[in-house]
Amino acid sequence: MPVAESNGLVTLECANRHRSQLPLPSDPVARERVRTWIMRRGAQLHVQHERWEAEEEYRQAMEKKQPRLIRPSDRHQQTGQTAGMTREEAVRTDGMWAGIVRTEAGRSSSWHHHGAFESLIYVVAGQVHIECGPGGRTKLHARAGDCIYLPPGEIHREGNDGVEESEIVVVRSGSGELVVNVAGPAA
Repeated sequence: MPVAESNGLVTLECANRHRSQLPLPSDPVARERVRTWIMRRGAQLHVQHERWEAEEEYRQAMEKKQPRLIRPSDRHQQTGQTAGMTREEAVRTDGMWAGIVRTEAGRSSSWHHHGAFESLIYVVAGQVHIECGPGGRTKLHARAGDCIYLPPGEIHREGNDGVEESEIVVVRSGSGELVVNVAGPAA
């Protein structure tokens, strides 16, 4: 996306912060469209760069393996998501992921697994059910105070049979892809 104009050149920046420059279009309509885009995106990019800087500070702090207080406002949703639920990442290191997951009452997630990660789920509030195993026929029902263990690669979906939003704390140990959305388990 175009982010700046200088000396007849347009600076483009992708989501990974790679930049390149191209000549400003000679066509007046195209040139004005690029300038309008730059003006509109300026404030959004400022926020994006602040987020990148915060993520870099977080990454550096985690590399130092120092104790850290993580407040609710420190969690973010820039992590793998699955339809029907909202994941908030609190901590991610080379070998661990921890966060909060919320599921609305009466909703179920789509089928997914967590690659090489094994997961421990602690139910904070509400009711949670897990469908897993061959054909999704194994059903685990949990409520506040219960824990559920899922081994690496276990295809499953989570649901909330209750009348209130469920909230769980999830700690995963492993590496690789955190969330792999799939069509469903094998029969």
